[in-house]
Amino acid sequence: MAEAVVIWIASNAGGVGKTTLSIHIGYRLAQHGVKTLLVDLDTNGSLARFCGLESPIDAEQTSAALFSRQFNGNYPVAFPTWKQAAPEKFGLCLGGDIMVSVALDLPARTGREYVLQKTFKKFPPPAEVILLDSPASLDVLSYCALAAATHILIPSPMSIKISGVDSLLQMIRSESEELNLIPPPQILGGVPMKVAKNADQQMFATEIKDIFEDQDVHCFPAIRENKHFENAANRGIAPLYLYRPGNEACKDFEPIVDAIQSLLNKKN
Repeated sequence: MAEAVVIWIASNAGGVGKTTLSIHIGYRLAQHGVKTLLVDLDTNGSLARFCGLESPIDAEQTSAALFSRQFNGNYPVAFPTWKQAAPEKFGLCLGGDIMVSVALDLPARTGREYVLQKTFKKFPPPAEVILLDSPASLDVLSYCALAAATHILIPSPMSIKISGVDSLLQMIRSESEELNLIPPPQILGGVPMKVAKNADQQMFATEIKDIFEDQDVHCFPAIRENKHFENAANRGIAPLYLYRPGNEACKDFEPIVDAIQSLLNKKN
């Protein structure tokens, strides 16, 4: 298998919709036959709930295993309870509270930012695309995601200040240089999230797009605000493709999925 495309879903704001974005991308790629693994580095445990699962307590059954000095390449892959068109194409390494302990342990380790990168190189994950969902706090787990990533996708909420987008882009570039990442991860694009129909939100989304493009970063069409995202997640059937297959918001993810498939086609 060719080396996987590793995409860090990066944000410096909470509640942006990183998990929603990750699940929809992962589910849709799986529908196209692309084996995808979502590695949850976040501490909030929402991924399990979105997928109808219980958050595991045993560290060996979570993403924490990937940071263990004893990791032997046995990825703790779980699968959503909802039915997949392509069985077992979309897998999950669940995060949650246990990742707090990982974040506390990492600073004492030599080469802490490269731990996940080394794990992926020594034990290639069982996937063509890996999605990394990390905390919005930009802590050591986020730096691990940066070092491991081949590409970066930046979801941007409408509540964030314009300067927040610019500072995140600057952080990604400066830290990629500081960590001597060669080649540095490519920024796949920005994604305005939860954009309502009102004029203020539409104007704000346009301003966000201008910020990305001023930094030479592609901006994908916005993911619209839709009450069914939360409803679907609370019922453990997060993808609208399953929960409300006729919903117009399902179309919003297609340009991102197409871009990732294009990357895969170039690699193959």
